[in-house]
Amino acid sequence: MQNNSRKMWVAVVAGAALTVMFGASATVRAEEHKTNACGCYQKLDGSCVCGRPSKCGCPGECEPKGCEEKRQKEIDKEIQAETKKAEDADRKRREEAAAKLKAEERAADDAESESGGAADEESAPSPKEKAKKAKDKKEAKKDIKAEAKAEAKKEGQ
Repeated sequence: MQNNSRKMWVAVVAGAALTVMFGASATVRAEEHKTNACGCYQKLDGSCVCGRPSKCGCPGECEPKGCEEKRQKEIDKEIQAETKKAEDADRKRREEAAAKLKAEERAADDAESESGGAADEESAPSPKEKAKKAKDKKEAKKDIKAEAKAEAKKEGQ
């Protein structure tokens, strides 16, 4: 009888060992995940595991640590470059508008001085006429500036 109980005990232990072995191999198989293009996989508990030859480039999937931060830095650099480019273009447009305004003012001054020179030869203008011309000149400059501002604003939009 002792021999039979011993045989039974060995069979139970062997059966338990086989159960543990097959259960462990099933667990190992369940944990053998396919890695993504980055060399990482997601465990059943949701955590990511990456092998040694892992790389970034799988947004939304498991990636090595630091990939999201690298991607955000690249985006920030691109935004900064585009902002600088837009600011430079805006500054250039404003400078061109100011140069155009100065050129128009010079042309108006030249035209006035040419017409004023001929008038001086014929007869000197009265103080009232001078005041009226000065007022007209100021209004013309205001109109030119307003047009340039409107044009710059229109181009900026």
